[in-house]
Amino acid sequence: MASILASSTQASSWQVCKLEVEIIARGKQPYPELQGRVASVKADPADAQCPKTGTVITFEPESADWQSMIPRKLWPASGQWVRMRYQYLDGICKGDGNSHPCRIEHYPMDW
Repeated sequence: MASILASSTQASSWQVCKLEVEIIARGKQPYPELQGRVASVKADPADAQCPKTGTVITFEPESADWQSMIPRKLWPASGQWVRMRYQYLDGICKGDGNSHPCRIEHYPMDW
């Protein structure tokens, strides 16, 4: 999920982590989400801050073009393996009149 949604962001470039993930749970409360255990990671650039192998991540899956959320009825079930990206952009957000560091995150499926 995005850490902060801001009306204006100043940032550099997207950092991309290609992940293979085993889905271990489908959460419903307080909002729908998936939990997965990271099985493999490829970073681009090499110094991107990617989840480490074995880490459990929590996310809401997005379309491959990261423009929309995937409907829950199409989410993978526990025990399934998926290929996905974790991509983020670090920058300065100014949505409330005060500049502050922020990270915008996306979790698109199928890379």
